[in-house]
Amino acid sequence: MRARTEDVSLALLVRNGSEEEQLDAAVTLSGKNTLVDLVKRMLNRHAAMFAHVYVVTEQPQRLEHLGVPVIGYALQRPGVNVELVELYSAVLAAPTERVICLTCTMGSVSDELLHQLTVQSRGHEITAPTRWGLPEFGCAVYARSALPALRAAAGADIKDSAAAGRLTGDVLAQFNIKYLEIDSGAFGDPDTLLSVVRDLQEPLEGEEPVQVKLQTQGAESGTDVSELRTERLRHLAPRIRTFMEAAALPVVSFVGKKKTGKTTVLVRVVAEMVTRGYRVAIIKHDMHGFDADVRGTDTYRLREAGATVTGISSPDKQMWIILTHREQDLWELIRKVDEPVDLIITEGFKRQDAPKIEVARRERSEQLICQENELLGIVSDMSFPSYGVPRIDINDTEGICDLLEAMLMNPPRPDDGQFSGLSAGVRS
Repeated sequence: MRARTEDVSLALLVRNGSEEEQLDAAVTLSGKNTLVDLVKRMLNRHAAMFAHVYVVTEQPQRLEHLGVPVIGYALQRPGVNVELVELYSAVLAAPTERVICLTCTMGSVSDELLHQLTVQSRGHEITAPTRWGLPEFGCAVYARSALPALRAAAGADIKDSAAAGRLTGDVLAQFNIKYLEIDSGAFGDPDTLLSVVRDLQEPLEGEEPVQVKLQTQGAESGTDVSELRTERLRHLAPRIRTFMEAAALPVVSFVGKKKTGKTTVLVRVVAEMVTRGYRVAIIKHDMHGFDADVRGTDTYRLREAGATVTGISSPDKQMWIILTHREQDLWELIRKVDEPVDLIITEGFKRQDAPKIEVARRERSEQLICQENELLGIVSDMSFPSYGVPRIDINDTEGICDLLEAMLMNPPRPDDGQFSGLSAGVRS
């Protein structure tokens, strides 16, 4: 057995948040997990490695029975950045110069990884593991020398609620950071290492990581598609669920900040979904206006003459241009899709009620625009550990399509060359 670490403390971070009521629940709930269960599991697994162990949470009185010190947040004023407040409070309370901060919902962390993080943290303000090129700051060592910058970032005014409290690029640039790559498997299976317990009802052992490629077909699949779909949809906002129940066909909106590569992602996704046998409709939102006709053509001249509706038809395609005096909402637009299709994908419409997949690219922005309860998944070259939704790499087109099949295609379309024969509209 490895000797206890004396010069690095262990701080378990417990976020109350929307699961606040779970902290009051009994520890044994017919096999269901509470946050208390998760904290106890972390203590049982890792506390023996460290001479100093404590818990950091917003309401410490709820966890006083754990048998270790429980520390409240050091900053309590409204508007502070919660995730950074957790880190700042943990580092401030540490009796040692360095502390490893571990989120209690981090489902799979090996002792060897924790040991190597502590060994390699000497001389660095932050030491964090990276998996597939993405850092995980919910399992990282922080030095007390990082306190001033953490304090400033934690107390900063929140201008973007989706990014509040995150270790964004501007914040990270202030620190001397050491990254420990874990892809080799030296510290455990990289596919499950640092996985997150997404839901308090799932088993404590063997949980699947959020960032995985979803398998949707075949009896040997590692993911139960119906359970995956049920759990994710259960966490969507009521208005999103209502939209999905009312729509006659699956509808999903790919959203994200400008220039994040949404169209590039969608071109690949459409091609892959067509390869899988689905008929796909695309509706793109343009906030600035557009012109799909070409100056000098007959249809352009007729429209310029004042026609409200201009159409052109040939044996293999049609085009309609309709002049409107108001922007139509998504419901009105999907009703206009009268060709038999299996799936409607929109680009944009971030303020509408369709379920969403957000596309985010580090070089454009490290902040998301959607709330967690609007999302079926995140497509990005970054990780968002506080979002309990599937995260698919931005270049993993098959993984994105697996996600669409798992969440929306009910049942997945058989490979028989037949399509559903449904048109868009409202389910009766």
